[in-house]
Amino acid sequence: MNNKMETNKRELVTFLLVAFAVPYLMGIPLGICQAAGKDTSLFANAQMFYPAAGVMLAFLLARRPNIPVRFYILHILITAVCLVMSLLSAFVELPDGQWLLAVNLVIIVGSVLAWVLLLTDKKEKREAYGLRWHEKFLKAMGICALFLVLKTITVFISVAMSGAEAWNEYLAYWQSYVPWINFLMLIPNFFLCFLPFFGEEYGWRYYLTPVLQQRFGKRKGVLLLGVVWGLWHLPLNLFFYSPETSLQSIAAQIIVCITLGIFFTYGYELCGNNIWVPVLLHYLNNNMIIVWNGTADISNQVYAWADVGISAVLYGLLFLPFLASKVFKANQAQK
Repeated sequence: MNNKMETNKRELVTFLLVAFAVPYLMGIPLGICQAAGKDTSLFANAQMFYPAAGVMLAFLLARRPNIPVRFYILHILITAVCLVMSLLSAFVELPDGQWLLAVNLVIIVGSVLAWVLLLTDKKEKREAYGLRWHEKFLKAMGICALFLVLKTITVFISVAMSGAEAWNEYLAYWQSYVPWINFLMLIPNFFLCFLPFFGEEYGWRYYLTPVLQQRFGKRKGVLLLGVVWGLWHLPLNLFFYSPETSLQSIAAQIIVCITLGIFFTYGYELCGNNIWVPVLLHYLNNNMIIVWNGTADISNQVYAWADVGISAVLYGLLFLPFLASKVFKANQAQK
């Protein structure tokens, strides 16, 4: 966040109401949909928009100067549309997949319009509100490549621990053309659906992480953000990701959010507070699932406590060491 424009309590309350109160309230219709056996992925898509919408609404209400108003209003409108469509899906029946198709079309159209508004806005506005791409392209791509390597290691180790049969099947999968075609499709797909990933990262990395770090210090702040980010997923853990093993899902979620939060913040700060780095990392984390697993379906999973333990060890070993980076050494908590 721009150091010249520190947040205040009123802005923070507005952010928290939109980013946290809204998804928790939406957990009610989400639970209704899940109990009725309906597709709940609409709620997951909509929830990704709320953090950035909270930041933008807070800044607009505070009448901060030089705001990129067009882009902010577009994002808030797309957020509202996705929220309303999620609510309607709980009570209005459409043929299978039609609600999800409609939401995806809204996201695609919104993302294309967002690029137009961003690229045609004044450089000073984008700079003032953390929306510019800072000229560290190679470093940013290196961070993304490193993340892909580390995450792929966790996937391969997890599969290897499942037994020889699973391992052989997985190797056969990677010898086919399917994962490579899916990987190549990620590049154009990013430009058509970046908005939800921006929606989370603008709230977490650009806004809330600096707020927590100013109060608790660099390291404690990013760790606390990981816990908060993990608990933010609670409605999805209960009614989307893993309704049958929700406690295990919540524990695994917090572990993943703490460790990935460290790496995402590391990339963000190493590249000069470039919000597009964690946006890319978040996009890769979510969309590489179809490359790693051959499917994009992440709903109704079943976790064992052993799975949680394995995640804690793997993610801890691979991502916690970045907490020792120099980007987390300065700026002690303000008393």
